[in-house]
Amino acid sequence: MISRRGIIGLLTTSLLLPATNAVAQSTMLMGTVNYRERMALPPTATVLVQLVDISLADAPAQVIAEDSITGATGSPIPYRLRFDQSSIKPRRTYALQARISDDDRLLFINTARHAVFAGGRNNTRILVQRVGEQPR
Repeated sequence: MISRRGIIGLLTTSLLLPATNAVAQSTMLMGTVNYRERMALPPTATVLVQLVDISLADAPAQVIAEDSITGATGSPIPYRLRFDQSSIKPRRTYALQARISDDDRLLFINTARHAVFAGGRNNTRILVQRVGEQPR
């Protein structure tokens, strides 16, 4: 039989454990990067997807998480962004950015804003547009 003092001690300990054993909660955001052109990507192409904090208009976006994908041959290209949920702050604005490049040459980039965590359904399908050919 457990004494009253034992029950109170057990309850007190169980209430303190979550506070003392706070562990970062890992969250994953998944989706695809899509382009409309009927073409295969070069074998050396890299797809970069980033979750960024765009709250400050006069400062560079702060990268929260990123996924770099190599070996993708065509659209759609799946991505996974793993991040610590505690890095997402209330009243901040977050977005997804995607680009496809081959070495130092930019091939595709998203031109529309892909807001996430704005209360609605997160838009995890990112459409990228082909960048015009650069003179050599």
